[in-house]
Amino acid sequence: MKWDDALKAAAENAEAPALPSGVSMPDTISAQELQRKEFPPVSWIVRDMLPEGLTLLAGKPKMGKSWLALQLGHAVATGGEVLGRQAASGKVLYAALEDNHRRIKARLSKSCSVAMDWPEDLVFAVEWPRLDGGGLEAVEAWFGRHPTARLVIIDTLATVRPVGNARDSQYTSDYQSLRGLHGLANALGIAIVVIHHVRKADADDPFDTVSGSTGLTGAADATLVLGSTTDGKVLYGRGRDLAEFESAVDFDPQTCQWSDLGRPCDVHGSQTRKAIRAALKVGRATPKDIAEHADLDYDLCAKTLQRMTVGGEVEKGGRGNYRLKPDPLS
Repeated sequence: MKWDDALKAAAENAEAPALPSGVSMPDTISAQELQRKEFPPVSWIVRDMLPEGLTLLAGKPKMGKSWLALQLGHAVATGGEVLGRQAASGKVLYAALEDNHRRIKARLSKSCSVAMDWPEDLVFAVEWPRLDGGGLEAVEAWFGRHPTARLVIIDTLATVRPVGNARDSQYTSDYQSLRGLHGLANALGIAIVVIHHVRKADADDPFDTVSGSTGLTGAADATLVLGSTTDGKVLYGRGRDLAEFESAVDFDPQTCQWSDLGRPCDVHGSQTRKAIRAALKVGRATPKDIAEHADLDYDLCAKTLQRMTVGGEVEKGGRGNYRLKPDPLS
C-alpha cells in the first residue's frame, strides 16, 4: 500500500474531535454547488447609489449630509429620483436624533413643495435607544410592523453607538458597533444608512477620512463620502456591490436639494483637459490627432495626456493611442 493511500485511510478512520457543548459545526458549501446555485440580482434602493445592506454616509459637519439624507428618504417614500437616480418605493424611517420636530418641519418646508401633501411614508423619530440597549431590536420591530419599508436612516452614529469595551481595540469597537445593523439590513433585504463624520485631516483616498478606524468602512456594505475640493463638492461612493464612482455635486440653498453635475473631471477640469476629452469622445486617439482636433499645442497636449493617464481619467492603448476610461455607472 502506498503511503498516500495509507494516510488517506487513516484519516477516514480517525475520530473527529468533539465540539464544545452547545457548539454546532457551521454549514459549508462546495464550489460545485455554488456553480449551480442561482442568486437574485442586487436589490437597489436607489439605482447605482444605494444598494440593500448597510451604508455609511460620512462628511464634515455642516456639509449638508442631513439634507442629502432627507433627499434620499423623500425619494424612496415617493418613488422619485435623487441625484438623477431612480429610487425604489417604500416606507422610510428617518431617526433624526440630533434634531427636534420644529427643525425637521423647517427643513421639509424648504425642501418640499408647500402646495402638495408631504409623504405619508416618510416618518421621523427624534429619540431612539442605543443599539446595545434595545435599539437594534426596535429597528427590527419597526420593520416588522411595516412590510413595505425599504429604508432606515440613522442620524448620527454617535447617538446610537453601543458602549464599547475598554479592552477592545478601536478597530474591534468600530466594527462591532455596526455589525448588528449590517446583519439586520442584509437579513431583511433593506437599506440602513448611518450618518457619520470625517476627521479633520485630509487623505489621498477620501474613504480614509472617515472618522475612526477602518473597522467602520469594513463593516458597511457601502460607503458614501461627501467631500470638498478646491473646485467644489464631490460625492464619492464605494462598496461590495456598488461600482466605485465620483460625482461632482452642488447644493441649491433655495430648494435645499443636492444635484449631480457629472464626473468631476468633466465639470472641474481645465479647458485643456475638457478639449482633450471632447476629442477623445469623437474618436481621436493619438496625441497628434487630439492636438489638431482640440487646437492645442502638441507638447501641452502630450504632457496633459500623460497626467490624465496617471490620474485615471484616460487609458493608454497600443501604438500610442489613448481612450477615455469607461464610466462604471454607464
